[in-house]
Amino acid sequence: MRGAFHRPEEEQNLSGHYAVMQFVGDARESHSLYCHSTGKNGKKMTTRAHIQRIHKGKRASNNICSWAGHLAECKIGSSSLDSVRVSTVPHPKEALEVPIEKPTYFEEKQKLVVCMAPMYIYTEWQILLTGIETWLAFGATKIVVPVQSASINAYLILKEYEKQGIVIIRDWPKWPVLSDVNPNGLVLSRGIEESHVNCLHFVKPFADMVVFTDIDDMLLPVNPLDLTAGPLRIIQDLTREHPQAGSFLFEHRDVQFVLPDEESHPTLKKFNFNFLQKTKWKMSCKVWRMKTRVLVNASRVDSVNMHETGIHRLGYVQVRVPCRQAHFYHLRHSYKNVATNESRIDMSMLALQLNIQWRNRLNSTFSSIASKVLNKSSTQSFKDFDRCMSAINEEHWSLQVSRCLTPHVCYSRLTRDIACVASEGSFTFARTGEDFVIALNGRRRVSSEPNCEAPLPKFKSGNYFYLP
Repeated sequence: MRGAFHRPEEEQNLSGHYAVMQFVGDARESHSLYCHSTGKNGKKMTTRAHIQRIHKGKRASNNICSWAGHLAECKIGSSSLDSVRVSTVPHPKEALEVPIEKPTYFEEKQKLVVCMAPMYIYTEWQILLTGIETWLAFGATKIVVPVQSASINAYLILKEYEKQGIVIIRDWPKWPVLSDVNPNGLVLSRGIEESHVNCLHFVKPFADMVVFTDIDDMLLPVNPLDLTAGPLRIIQDLTREHPQAGSFLFEHRDVQFVLPDEESHPTLKKFNFNFLQKTKWKMSCKVWRMKTRVLVNASRVDSVNMHETGIHRLGYVQVRVPCRQAHFYHLRHSYKNVATNESRIDMSMLALQLNIQWRNRLNSTFSSIASKVLNKSSTQSFKDFDRCMSAINEEHWSLQVSRCLTPHVCYSRLTRDIACVASEGSFTFARTGEDFVIALNGRRRVSSEPNCEAPLPKFKSGNYFYLP
């Protein structure tokens, strides 16, 4: 179990109280779970969970990524419960207690919330700033960032945004290695889809619209000189045109992206966004559909899988947005020469707006760390990962894929000599029937292992002499 949440009452079309639990399991097997709880009147309740795989799209066409995320929803005794006991058999004596996360609320619903992909081995603070400041400039009010491992500098910046109430940091530790399998190498991209689903159910109580993306993927105007045509205007136009939409599926275009020149002693005070003026090209819209990103109405969707929506609620539908109408910009560090002679763009107005916004932040909330010397860029260390991921991607065209698309199966020859923090999880397990139920029951932030890797979690408790 990776997370459990109370189902918001406004989403229910049945009486009673419900909990939504998230877990990963072997997608080649069927799963059965029971929930045991006690109501306010002291009445005990055992119900069988309704289980769905969170993504049944192209990832389900082969079993290379043989483990997948699932949602289990069951009726419970009360909406105020702090935990529910879970088992694979109806008998409650063999159940494991799973904590239910308390809902987060704000005074007003947030119009646009961004759920970022998990940060792992993350060192690029310049790209981090570009992503966060761009989303803020275009109307995002909360940015949720799951962290598995990141450089101390990147984490320091996140903490400053967190103090301002802009960023919400969520721990995203690895899964424990089982006695016969390592789930970390069998879920897509270190659980990026599972992380997005976790974020979706976390933000449901306070979010209106939610976008799911990488830190270097942004929904910008088709013409970046027209800054008024950003995400909020795009959302307004699309929701008026498609009132039954639960989600919108956008293409994303690879964009030429050149990071700032290296400095010997980089600081936030010296940093600006003038380098965006070097971005002159983006890939043109094509007849065939390209890679995609998702924007959802939080109350109308239960799962996303990064490149498409999964489970829609109560008859709502996914709408595919034509590339010419709106699309994401993919500002990847390795895209210095991509899209040359395709579609010309001018990012000067965006650079100007971000510079003004950044200068105000430096003079106020970021003043205490503005002069701190930060680590230099280390995009060189991503080259092996890029080659590894590209090789696996190429295999998909042959229909003979040798391994799951996740950096966990890749080897990097370069060492990142950078101090990093990481999320370390602790897990507990219970033997129920012939199966095991495992739950995350603690997490903490620690120094990373060498090469900015997060440590493998440990089992802290269990009810059986065999490990799962």
